[in-house]
Amino acid sequence: MKNMFATLFAATCLLTLVTGCGPEGTVEDTSIVNDNVGGVMPDPSGIDAASGSAFESDANSGKWVDPRALENGADADGWRQADPKNNLGFPVIYFAYDSDVLVPSETANLDKIAEYLGNNVQLGLVIEGHCDNRGTDEYNRALGERRANAIRAYLAGKGVADNRMKTKSLGEDQPAASGSGESIWKLNRRGVLIPMIMPR
Repeated sequence: MKNMFATLFAATCLLTLVTGCGPEGTVEDTSIVNDNVGGVMPDPSGIDAASGSAFESDANSGKWVDPRALENGADADGWRQADPKNNLGFPVIYFAYDSDVLVPSETANLDKIAEYLGNNVQLGLVIEGHCDNRGTDEYNRALGERRANAIRAYLAGKGVADNRMKTKSLGEDQPAASGSGESIWKLNRRGVLIPMIMPR
C-alpha cells in the first residue's frame, strides 16, 4: 500500500513538473493593461450581447473602446461635464480635520443641491474627495474616498438615485490652496461636486 501511494505521489509530481512549467522566466500575462484613462474598457465584458455593438475593438491597440467616451469629453460611461465653468455655483463642501462627518452648515448646501438635482433628472454628479497635505498618500486617498462617500450617502438619503452619482478620491493631489497652516489646510479638506450630463 505504501509503495502504491509513493508511486502515485511521484507520478503526480512528475506530471505537474512536465505539464505545468514552461521555460524558466516566462510568464504569460493575459490581463489587459489600461494605460489610456477614459474610454478604455479593462475587458470586453461591456459588449451588448444582443447586438454586439456597445463597444468597438480598437484594432491598433487590441483594447475595447467605448465610442461614447471619445465624444464631447465624456468618460467611459458616457457622462460629460454639464457646467465646466461652475456657472451653477455648486458650493464646495468642507470637512473638519481628519474627518468625514458632514456638519450642519454643509448639509444645508447639500439640501439645496439635492433639490436642484430633483428638478433636473438629466444630471448626475461626480463627487471628488480631497484632503490637506498632512498624512500619508495612502491615508489621504482613503480619507478622500470616505468624504466623497459621506456626501453620496447624504444625497442618497435626500432622494438622489445612487446610479446618478460617482465618487473618486484625489487625496492631496489637487489642493485648492498651496502652503501650510490651518488657513490653507481648511480650504483643502473638501468635497467637490461636479454636475454631469448622463447618457440617455
